[in-house]
Amino acid sequence: MIRLFTIVPLAAMLGIALSFSILNSPGASRSSVLPVLAQGCTHSANSLCNGGADGTKTSAMMVRYNNAAASSVIPNGATNFTIAAYWYPPSGSNCTTTSVATCTVTWNGSAWSLSNVNLPADGEITGIALCSTAMCGLTSLAVGYNLIVNVNDPHSTTIYNLDHVDYTTTSVPNGTVCGGLGTTPISQTNSGTHSISTGNTNLCPLTCGASGGSMTIVYN
Repeated sequence: MIRLFTIVPLAAMLGIALSFSILNSPGASRSSVLPVLAQGCTHSANSLCNGGADGTKTSAMMVRYNNAAASSVIPNGATNFTIAAYWYPPSGSNCTTTSVATCTVTWNGSAWSLSNVNLPADGEITGIALCSTAMCGLTSLAVGYNLIVNVNDPHSTTIYNLDHVDYTTTSVPNGTVCGGLGTTPISQTNSGTHSISTGNTNLCPLTCGASGGSMTIVYN
């Protein structure tokens, strides 16, 4: 059998021995850097609403339809949404509890409508509403709106606090540029996130006064 040996220079051997000696000296143990344990996702308790009696927060998402040139677009039909709420513990390493709802927002040529509202069976998302429509110039053609969502905070079965709410489109219709030609969406999937601030008392009532995140559905 052929055995392979590596010749280590004397200087390298001395260096290894010296390093071993330093690492095992009492002084070295006090100054060595210890690994830091990674912390999980956490979120402090949010401001109470109505003295904490209702146990909910309102998340809001301002949705706008625009083309790549930033011109407003009138959607020619329905936009489907998936809305996911996330709760984090006040401390620890368990990251998240999630609840998901879906809905459809439609422009029928004269008015917006909210339909196909599917709230989760766990009851953690309690309501969805539509308000604050935006207009196309000075006409009555709406090119945007606010979705508001009522969410339990904290989570009803845990001590987890509401951290953020994600809004994602799963289906987007073709559209018409305000005063212009027809156009198509760049993607069926568009998203926005409303991060919940611990001190934001504006999120207490389920009203159109709630403010949150924003997202733009972009067209060609």
